[in-house]
Amino acid sequence: MAMKTLTAAFLVFGLSLTALAQKEPKEGGGGKIDDDYFRKKKEKRDGSQQFEEKLNWGDAIYAYGSSHYRPFGLHIDPGVTYMIGNSAADKGQTYNLTASGLPGYYFGFGMQHLFKKVHLEQDPASPFYFDWDLGVKHFGGREKYSEGASKTSTAFNFGNLFAKASFHGVIQVNPWYFIDQSLGLNFDFRIYGGKKTVNPPLGGQSELRPVLGLNYTIGWGIKLREGLFLIPTLQMPVMKFLRWGGMNPSHIWFNSRYEPAIFTLKLGWLFPKRGCPSVFDGGEGKEQNERYEMR
Repeated sequence: MAMKTLTAAFLVFGLSLTALAQKEPKEGGGGKIDDDYFRKKKEKRDGSQQFEEKLNWGDAIYAYGSSHYRPFGLHIDPGVTYMIGNSAADKGQTYNLTASGLPGYYFGFGMQHLFKKVHLEQDPASPFYFDWDLGVKHFGGREKYSEGASKTSTAFNFGNLFAKASFHGVIQVNPWYFIDQSLGLNFDFRIYGGKKTVNPPLGGQSELRPVLGLNYTIGWGIKLREGLFLIPTLQMPVMKFLRWGGMNPSHIWFNSRYEPAIFTLKLGWLFPKRGCPSVFDGGEGKEQNERYEMR
């Protein structure tokens, strides 16, 4: 009797093991385990992969689930400025006005925050990251007046403290290059400078001390290494609000308008995840990064 009971118990145990071995994942089908089941589960756990058309994350500009860098970091933006001048006040007059710019400097620094859930494969126009800047910028220009033998040159230069916040959309060209476009809001406040000539021949206006405006930036992005990016950019104003000029965002100085153009070299780097090397590690983490990208 005991032998029959023991035999029955072994039989039930064997049938249970057979049933478990034949059980397949829900994602699978056709009587066998789906090869993509575990990959799909891993992708679901890690989250969406930005800029990724292939499963190899080394082909992506940044892939949150696989990268060992966090989706935020710092950036610095050194650059130069130039005022593109234009004057229509001399139309139909006996005098001529020539407006031109002078080179200036620009320096900004701040943070960038990448969006984890944006998948550019599905929506290429989605914003990929947000950044903000604090800094200082200097502008200059002049207006030349001539009528017969009479010639006068009136100049201005000034410096602004600024704060800027932008949403960026990115188009990946290949694993190392991308097009970066942004639309941002900037607030400037003049801290020094202004008109050099108090009484220009024709009088005229000067730009307000505070400036609030909308700006557009386009750049060519370069992935120097994982988590480190260099982006040469051109920034132009779209409109300004405190002194409304319709859709003309140019600054008013004397009797001319000046369009501020800003050229920068944006250097951005991401913070490493715990236990990973930083982007500025003297080369100690370069081999580790390369091995990681080849996985």
